[in-house]
Amino acid sequence: MKKNLKVILLFLIPLFFSCDSKSKSDTSIPHNPHSIFEHLSNNNLDRHQKIEILNDAYRTSSKMKSDSLKNSLLVEISYQYLKYEDSLEFLRVNKEANELSITLKDSSAIAATFWDLGDYYDAKNKVDSAYFNYHSAQKIYEANRDNFNSARLLLTMAIIQKNIKDYTGSEVTTVQAISLLKPLQKHKQLYSAYNNLGIIFNELEEFDRAIFYHEIAWEQLIKSESPELIPLALNNMGVVYSNQKNYKDAIQNFQQGLEHKNLYQSNPKLYAMLLDNLTYAKFKSKDAAAELPDLFYKALKIRDSLQISSGITTSKLHLAEYFLDKKDTLKGIEYARQAKQLSSQSNNYKDFLSSLLILLSAEKDSALAYSQEYIRVNDSLQKGERAIRNKFARIRFETDEYISETERLNQRVIRISIIAIGLILISVLLYIIKDQWSRNKLIKQKKAANQEIYNLILEQQRNFEEGREKEKQHISRELHDGILGKLLGVRLSLDSLNEEDTPAIKKKRFNYIEEIQNIAEEIRLISHRLNKVSLVDVDFKTVLEELIEKQNRGKIKFRLDVNPSIKWDSIDDDIKINFYRIIQEAINNIHKHSESTEALVQFAKIGNQLILKISDNGKGMGQMHTNWGIGLKNMKVRAKNIGGDLEIIQGNYRTQGSLIKLTVKL
Repeated sequence: MKKNLKVILLFLIPLFFSCDSKSKSDTSIPHNPHSIFEHLSNNNLDRHQKIEILNDAYRTSSKMKSDSLKNSLLVEISYQYLKYEDSLEFLRVNKEANELSITLKDSSAIAATFWDLGDYYDAKNKVDSAYFNYHSAQKIYEANRDNFNSARLLLTMAIIQKNIKDYTGSEVTTVQAISLLKPLQKHKQLYSAYNNLGIIFNELEEFDRAIFYHEIAWEQLIKSESPELIPLALNNMGVVYSNQKNYKDAIQNFQQGLEHKNLYQSNPKLYAMLLDNLTYAKFKSKDAAAELPDLFYKALKIRDSLQISSGITTSKLHLAEYFLDKKDTLKGIEYARQAKQLSSQSNNYKDFLSSLLILLSAEKDSALAYSQEYIRVNDSLQKGERAIRNKFARIRFETDEYISETERLNQRVIRISIIAIGLILISVLLYIIKDQWSRNKLIKQKKAANQEIYNLILEQQRNFEEGREKEKQHISRELHDGILGKLLGVRLSLDSLNEEDTPAIKKKRFNYIEEIQNIAEEIRLISHRLNKVSLVDVDFKTVLEELIEKQNRGKIKFRLDVNPSIKWDSIDDDIKINFYRIIQEAINNIHKHSESTEALVQFAKIGNQLILKISDNGKGMGQMHTNWGIGLKNMKVRAKNIGGDLEIIQGNYRTQGSLIKLTVKL
């Protein structure tokens, strides 16, 4: 069948049936069926029992969640309802399957539901609705690039077009199907396509072209290895020869078809058609008069037993022609009237018009009435066929328009999406630029603030040094002008008392004078040393020394060790101020938490790396980690701001203690 779902469901459907299924006393349905298809193919079950199996399957599906598994089951159940001609259940389940397929966006399942609905309307002879659904399914398969199913539907649509005498449209659609089928080497479907072209040109009375396409169809049929289609192909070829009045070749084809193995048992409908066509060709060729009209009756009897209304009508039309030719007007008219009535009841307008033509020529008295009725019906039929052809064209046009509009909308959505994405990207980019600008501004402000702080520290240190320098000068002046002057006066007084020449006094006086001279010399040296210190600019090392000196007023002895190779003037002020703050924070926490007696602040330079180490001999960082809290976080943030790597190392200084190591690339 056209659905690949069947193979999947052979394995899935047994899972949906359990021992809870209702047993039926009048059926042989087992409680745990291996497959729904095995049950439906059971010839011991009648149609009613098979419908009950489908009902059970549908009830089971209603308990399932709406997923692809349920959808596959619904599509197959819908098809089976169609197969067993339960129209109400088919339409209900088909609609449910279609809606679920659309929800799940399962295009193949959507196409399958349209296809089944097309088959339903085709069986009801509602060709416009059938064509619409076939066309909808075909467009989905075409979009999915499923060329095989797309071609099969095109062929089905072409046959409908042929039946309403839209021969040009049917030819175009058939050629489209052939173009898809040829690369796939689908010989059976290619046979059907070329056979349809043969029928089209037969109806157009272009018999040579019809024979040409039937011969191609025959070649494809042989390749397809489908012997069951051979009698039909011979019949169609024979009809063309018969219409061409080449009755010899027509009879040969019909006879070959009838001789096909077990045709009467396997396909009695086709057997009756071949027999009737053979008899009609013999009648037209004036051959086998002895077999007529028995062969016509034989064909009619088979068709009547099979209730083939179109075949019965054709047989009665042929009998009407035969008896009128034999001048048995009453029988001829009777069969023509029966054909007219039957074709009218079955809406077989082609045979209805044929019966009117026969009656028109046979009943002269009613010729005018038959003629008017023929014109009325023929005009009505042509208008109807024209309306349907226009409707088909409109369906194709509207579908193509819908597809084009959908493509335009998709393109529009894509364009809008691209524009929206572009605007979003631009907005994000502008935000990033603005944020980066703000960050840079903040960094610059922070750097300026750090520089300001550093300058203030230096200024404070300069002021301190200047005050200290003034104090030194003051002391120097006091020493020089005050103490030194007084000592000089004492020395002069002692010199004046040096008139006594007793050795003891002289020696004692000389010792005093010498001691005073020593003191004066020492004071002079101190004054000279103090005056020698100049007010040069204070550098970072001086600031650090001042910071460490202040810490030594407590219980902990701090030492500073700075590598003399470090050129502080070449180092960025932002780095120096962050170093200073980190040292401050570390010293503060050592005082609070370390319980140490000694601490060391070291600066070293290795290559382009400036390394700061702050260590102590306290209880270590294990507990300090938790105690420091925000202080340690601030140190890490400051280290990160200058691109440094901060490490906490325990047990590095003397007995245990801790070490904070900061490394910065210059």
